[in-house]
Amino acid sequence: MDDLALKNVIKIDGNEYLVSTIATPVRHAWFDDDKQKIVFETMVFEIKDDTVIYDAPLFNERYHTSDEAIAEHGAIVQNPEAYFVR
Repeated sequence: MDDLALKNVIKIDGNEYLVSTIATPVRHAWFDDDKQKIVFETMVFEIKDDTVIYDAPLFNERYHTSDEAIAEHGAIVQNPEAYFVR
């Protein structure tokens, strides 16, 4: 699942948010085996005036497996208040 790329735009009380989950290679390696590692990351960004505010994530979490990342992505889309909406 090295090509995981989930993107959802959700609307809450008139505000829009991008929920993004991707697979990304580890860019630093202490051991040779680490060069092949993939981590999975979910981030949430606010969208203002049709522009994603990438420099101010509202949520950021990394996972060891794609299954964990996919499950949490779905949970955020279904219940954003539990993750980043205050």
